[in-house]
This record gives sequence, structure tokens and C-alpha cells, in this order.
Amino acid sequence: MNDFFRLDGPLFRYGTLLADLLFLSIIFTFCSIPVITLGASLTGIYYVTTRQVSRREGYVTRDFLKSFRQNFIKSTVFYLFFLVCGIILLFNFVAYNYVARSNQIVLIFQVVLSAEIVGVMVYLFPLIARFDLKMSQYLKNAFYFANRHISTTVTCLVALGACVWLFMKIPFLVIILPGVYAYFSSVMIMRVFRKYLPDMDRDVEEESYDIIKDLGEGAANVKVEENDEKN
Repeated sequence: MNDFFRLDGPLFRYGTLLADLLFLSIIFTFCSIPVITLGASLTGIYYVTTRQVSRREGYVTRDFLKSFRQNFIKSTVFYLFFLVCGIILLFNFVAYNYVARSNQIVLIFQVVLSAEIVGVMVYLFPLIARFDLKMSQYLKNAFYFANRHISTTVTCLVALGACVWLFMKIPFLVIILPGVYAYFSSVMIMRVFRKYLPDMDRDVEEESYDIIKDLGEGAANVKVEENDEKN
């Protein structure tokens, strides 16, 4: 029983994690207010939570802002790209009801395309947070993960839907839901990453290291450079 209340015991550990997720949610929400910065905020929150899952020491604010600054351009480019894709798909769904309701092929194509885009986004921002790749490699790897690990993809999307539903019912939960979802999805996504990079949880002495991994049939070998600075 005494171990439960020790500084390294479960009460203190989970209490600290909850406080970190609460603070992280507030930072994320604040930095996402301009809307255009949402992509960089997603990268920042995933940088913190994936490191927490790896049990690597760090500071919530410093780590979030570091990733926010370093990955701002590419995160924003991807965010705006998918935002435009989402707007176009939404317009097409609306237009379908008035123009092509009898064409089921069009509807099926739009549903499949929408599912692929959402699935890719599950992995895209965690990849940006932890790896330094070419823009095309981010998309290629995210697409591969989304389709190769469908159970993880679906689980993350269901959790996201539950968080959105809770937010719609209780808006005040915005102060905790982003951090909770990011941490939960990071647990799932890190399991996928470890299958290809078993040692990515360890701290390395170098600022970066190169790993060549074959992501499977149809995916090119990529050079992965972890985006962590020397401590």
C-alpha cells in the first residue's frame, strides 16, 4: 500500500500524466485558435504525447513549442491541403444529393476517398512530429500505415468520434479531451511504429540517426531521421 503513494508509484505517476494532458490540451487549444495553425498544433501535441508514451523525459510547454516551430511550414502545408480536399468533398456530397443521386458509383468513390483521407491523417501528424522525411514520404508512409494497420486506424477514428461527441455534449471538456485523445492515439500509433523501428523509444546520443526500413510491398525504402535534439 505504501508503494501506491510513493513518488514513483502509480498515484503520483498517473496524477502527473493527467496534469500534463490537461495543460497540454490548454496549450493546444490556445495555439489552434487562429485555425491556420491547427496543423502545427497537432504536430506539437503528438510530439509531446508520443514521447510520453516512450517514457522520455521532457517539458510539456518547451517540447510542444519546439515541435510547433520546427514543423510549422510542412504541418501547415499538409493541413491546408487536406482542408481544401475536405471542402471539395463536402461540396461534392452536397451536390450529389441534387445532381447525381442515381449514380451510386460516384457516392461510393467519394466515401472511399474520404475514408482514405481521414485514415492518412491519423498517422500523418505523428509522423511529422517524430521523423524528418520528404513531403512525399510522409504521405506514402501514412497511406501505407492507414491501410496496413486498419484495426489501429479504425480504433483511433472511433476514439476521435467519441471525443467529438463528448465535446458537443459538454464543450467545457475541451480543456482535457485533446490531450486525452492524443495520448490514447499515440499509444496505438507507437505500437505500429515500433514494428518498423523497435528502438525508437530509446534516447540516442546523436542528434539524429538513419534507419533504412522496407515498409512492405508497394512502399519504397525510406531513410528515417528522428527529429529529436541532443539532450
